[in-house]
Amino acid sequence: MGKKIYDDEKLKSEALELRRQGLTYREIAKKLGCSIYKVHELISKHESPRSRLKQAIELADKLDELASKINTLETQISKLQSSLSNVKMLEDLTSDVLKLKEDMELIRLSAKRRLRDDSDGCKWVDIGGYCTFWYWSKEIEGWKMRPEMKEGKTVYRLNVKKHPLICTACPSYMPRGY
Repeated sequence: MGKKIYDDEKLKSEALELRRQGLTYREIAKKLGCSIYKVHELISKHESPRSRLKQAIELADKLDELASKINTLETQISKLQSSLSNVKMLEDLTSDVLKLKEDMELIRLSAKRRLRDDSDGCKWVDIGGYCTFWYWSKEIEGWKMRPEMKEGKTVYRLNVKKHPLICTACPSYMPRGY
């Protein structure tokens, strides 16, 4: 029997989507009709610690952007309400904003559940709420970070208590006491 030839780009996008839905490598391989090794080859580099941290930062940025848009919409609604009354479009817009707020709250609650924030917390988080495991070579604008010296260079530690979504992608999570 000859070796199967796959369209890796198409297969990769399907595999990544199935992985985002929570399927295991074995389940993905079964659905796509390929080997577990092929699934690993296609998507493992997208699940590296750096990739997961980047995805968490992007998610946090998107949530911040959504919050900003919601605030802008609320301001616009307030202005419209003061100048217009009993307009169907205004009611629909208000309803849409309320739905957005509910959706965002569900995302936040879901993220908090995924933080693995048990009663003891992660052993890498210091008393000030800063992660002592990961550091950045430069400060990220808009994020609560503190500088410190490491091997003669200034590095920046992220306050994960202020930005807990970053913990959702941390492969180095370790409960206190281990």
